[in-house]
Amino acid sequence: MSSQKSTVNFRRDIFFILAAVLIGWYLALCLTHFFSDRPLWNDEQCVFASIEAFSAKDMFSRKLLSLQVFPRVYLFLIQRFSRLFDYSLQALRFFPLVSMLGAFFIWLRLARRELPDRLAYLTFVLSWPASALLIYYSAELKPYSMDMLAGALILLFIFHQKKVAGIWPRGRYLTVLCLLPALGLFSYPAFLFALIVWHNLLLDFRRKRNPRDFYFYSLAFLFFAAISYWFDMRFRHFMEVTAGFGDYFISFASAEDFFKTWQEGTVNLFVKWLVIRPRIFKYLATFFMIFGLVEMFAGFFRNIRKDKYYFVSLQTIPFVLYVELFILGALKKYPFTVPRLSLFFCPLVLLMTIRGITAVKHWNRPLGIGLHGLYAVFLGLLVIGLTLFSFQHHFCFEPVIFTTT
Repeated sequence: MSSQKSTVNFRRDIFFILAAVLIGWYLALCLTHFFSDRPLWNDEQCVFASIEAFSAKDMFSRKLLSLQVFPRVYLFLIQRFSRLFDYSLQALRFFPLVSMLGAFFIWLRLARRELPDRLAYLTFVLSWPASALLIYYSAELKPYSMDMLAGALILLFIFHQKKVAGIWPRGRYLTVLCLLPALGLFSYPAFLFALIVWHNLLLDFRRKRNPRDFYFYSLAFLFFAAISYWFDMRFRHFMEVTAGFGDYFISFASAEDFFKTWQEGTVNLFVKWLVIRPRIFKYLATFFMIFGLVEMFAGFFRNIRKDKYYFVSLQTIPFVLYVELFILGALKKYPFTVPRLSLFFCPLVLLMTIRGITAVKHWNRPLGIGLHGLYAVFLGLLVIGLTLFSFQHHFCFEPVIFTTT
């Protein structure tokens, strides 16, 4: 009995050590990138033009310079903070770094809930230092890492909503609930996540539960959406942005164009998060990510009735977000096929891919174990390649690894 207990403790200790090493590895890559003094590239220079030129009044009453789109409250915070440090590179990129690392630690908690199998969980953690985009956007003067943080915060609330509703004082619970849409002032995609909360409250309302929560939240959602529109969205370069992303929306020009743009957008949403150069890595990623795509559809239709049509799990929510992005792409309101604009979807893809691969074990255990092992080796190679690249070059969103040039 004592020997068995020692074995269990040993395996648990090995698990925590490996998890700590992988977490530290990702943090080291992000911090190396952050302190590398990589010059501002074109899009960052365009954002910085508004930061440098705008007064506080201008920030909330004018179009941004150079055809940029950026949530104004978030940009204002970056402007005020970086001005204290004479607009140094680290000051300009400090909030993106904090946002990405905050999202990372929240996702570690969410994944532990969704992946009770330790090897599956370690594979999820390994996916972060294997993702070129999750490293690069931790230190870029753009809002994409904030999209990750805002989405993760709302998901965290969704999964603990029933618990906190019964523990917290009523006033505190309603305050937090009604402040969730305020994240839309920092991140446009936060409104997509906030709609999921609204859907769940609507079901409660229709089933004659918690009507006050539904009314308060609906008013809060409309209030913050109106603020975002009046001080931000109405000044966006909508026509220019639409024209610039003309090839990245869902096209209804013909059946061929529809299926082409839909397929390209779906591939981008599932494949381009890791390393895609050299192209062999893109092909390998495509093979593994197919399991994530299948899991997205299978998980939704397998669980939606079990969840009584509430969106309260990572089995159903990814498909809902996918449909929201598809609708916005079809309406030409939000590009469907630009990965960085959907970076918040990346952790969901990584999670679904692992869940899809490990699900193979249920009907063919040796095959499932083999696939899981191959995927872990693939991710490990990417981590090594990205680590070597980060110490030899300034990081970029499409690094070419294992090359001598």
